[in-house]
Amino acid sequence: MVSRRFGIEKAIVHGLLALGILMLTLGNRLAYAQEKTAPPITVEEAVIAPRVENLTPVGPDVSFDSSVGKLYCFTRINTGQPPTVIKHLWFQGDRMVMEVTLPVKSANWRTYSTKTILPSATGSWKVDVTSEDGTVLKTLSFTIR
Repeated sequence: MVSRRFGIEKAIVHGLLALGILMLTLGNRLAYAQEKTAPPITVEEAVIAPRVENLTPVGPDVSFDSSVGKLYCFTRINTGQPPTVIKHLWFQGDRMVMEVTLPVKSANWRTYSTKTILPSATGSWKVDVTSEDGTVLKTLSFTIR
C-alpha cells in the first residue's frame, strides 16, 4: 500500500513539474509576441521654436534670424510602451553637432531639447527625432538666416 501511494505521489509531482514547465514556456512565448506587436512610438507634434513656455512651443517657424540666440526642438510623443527614450539629433548642414537623449515617461509625453545658435551659424539645419534604436520618426528642417 505504501509503495502504491508513493508511486501516485511521484506521478503527481512529475505531472505538476511538467505543467509548470509548460506554463513557463507559454508565458515566455506570450511575452515575446507582445514585444513584437508593441505599438510603435509616434510623433504627434514636432516643431522648432525660439521659446517653450509651460511645455508649449511659442513662435514655431522654419526660418529664424541668426540673432535668435537659442532654439528649442519641441516634441509630443505617443507610445504604448513607456518608459522609453527618444533622441534629438541636431545637424548643421550634413554635420551632426549635437545629440540629446530624452526620457519618455508616459504614453503621451511632451519634451524638448535646446541648442545655442551663434550668429555665424547661418544656413540649413535639421533635427532628426529618433527612437532609441535609431529609427528616424520625424525630420524637422529649418534655416538660420
